[in-house]
Amino acid sequence: MSRPPVRDAAREFLAPLGRLRLWPAVASVAAAVAVWAIALIGGVDFAIWQLVLLALAAVLAYAVVSGMRADTEPAPELVVHTVNEPSWRPFTDVNRWEDRFIFAEAKPGRFATTNARQQLTELAAERLRLRRGLSLAEQPEECRAVLGEATYLFLTGPVPDCPAPRVLGEHLQAIEEIQ
Repeated sequence: MSRPPVRDAAREFLAPLGRLRLWPAVASVAAAVAVWAIALIGGVDFAIWQLVLLALAAVLAYAVVSGMRADTEPAPELVVHTVNEPSWRPFTDVNRWEDRFIFAEAKPGRFATTNARQQLTELAAERLRLRRGLSLAEQPEECRAVLGEATYLFLTGPVPDCPAPRVLGEHLQAIEEIQ
């Protein structure tokens, strides 16, 4: 059974007041009336409305302070993913390459000297050597025919900036297709 919307609205309105309950407020008003009656019998004249407001202020202060207390229910376990956690980045070698390309892309004019280009050139040279028996340094014409003009120039020529992702993908495709 759900709560009526008026009651939910009242709870939401009173939420900043902490754990304010009706019975402590009634009890504090009754205590204020009792103190007033005892003071009146003793010959001291107080205004009852001041005592009632003082008692309600004390209850309100208690409710606000008790609302700031820590919960007794433990919080759920915090789950944190870090860069070093294998489940977050399962292909660490690929991610290292990705990081290198991101670094190379962020530094305009320095792609030719980055580790990413050097490793791509070494990878292409190794694939050419293993699959075709070619050397990138000693047999440039045969390697140019296998890789294609654009990829060969990308690997051996001056390339100051990291190519666009589409162009880089074409070069990687050409390196992967070495048979």
